[in-house]
Amino acid sequence: MLNIEQLNAFVAAAEKGSFSAAARHIGKSQSSVSISVNNLELDLGISLFDRSTKYPTLTVQGERLYQQAKILLRQAERMESYALGVNEEVENTLVIGIDSLAPLALIEAPLEKLGQKFPFTNVKLIKLANNQLANAVHSGEIQVAMMFPDEGVPEHLDFLSCMNVEWVCVCSPDSSFADMDVVDNETLISHRQVICSGLMDNSVMRTQSILSQDVWEASDQDDVVRLIEQDIGWGFIPQAMLGDRQALGTLNVFKPEFNLAPMINSLDICWRTNIQHGPAAQFFIDQITELGSKQ
Repeated sequence: MLNIEQLNAFVAAAEKGSFSAAARHIGKSQSSVSISVNNLELDLGISLFDRSTKYPTLTVQGERLYQQAKILLRQAERMESYALGVNEEVENTLVIGIDSLAPLALIEAPLEKLGQKFPFTNVKLIKLANNQLANAVHSGEIQVAMMFPDEGVPEHLDFLSCMNVEWVCVCSPDSSFADMDVVDNETLISHRQVICSGLMDNSVMRTQSILSQDVWEASDQDDVVRLIEQDIGWGFIPQAMLGDRQALGTLNVFKPEFNLAPMINSLDICWRTNIQHGPAAQFFIDQITELGSKQ
């Protein structure tokens, strides 16, 4: 019967080119590797290596079984990882809420690390407006949420102010604003502004950011950017969304007369009060906090 030790020795020998190199790689003696490979060949009734040359090379059958062996080892590792997660009570599913005003780019790195650390935890990302996020966290529909604070965080939520988000005023290169470093207030008020609908639900940011008498709304920040690129209007977007757009010339940045200093809002991470975090949720919170500390 096949065993993991035999398969591991076989794969190591195939990849390292010799039994001695394979032994050093997996921390076994050369004789142990040689015996494991020999026993595997006996169990299968197939010669895996051609030993007629100085260094053993895979036979045709060995080459095919090498690919299968790698798959079996990966499956074995996944089984061990899953069993470890069960014993440590790792969440089967983690639901993360994201403020509709916040671009995913802000938390891409923590999400990538979360996926690597907990490969068996299914992650569900939900974008909602500020007040909807708070309600969803309170009801338990969402375990952790990233949100821009309103006038106050509800009493039933705990939170950490984890990172600062800088906002910039942008327009299309075809806009009349494109050649203006500073755009006066009267001009801003008289030209159409494109906003994310979530801005209407945040009383603090709404008073800071909505100036125009002519407003178009989109439910997602990416759609806001697309409308601005089409010269539908001007708008505020998180600087993290500029990316290559400014370099490619699809967006221009300008300064509004009413605020020449950087426009910065805190992004909070929050969860239901008195809840016991699972390992995946706690890891995500720690990654977000670490990221914010580096700003």
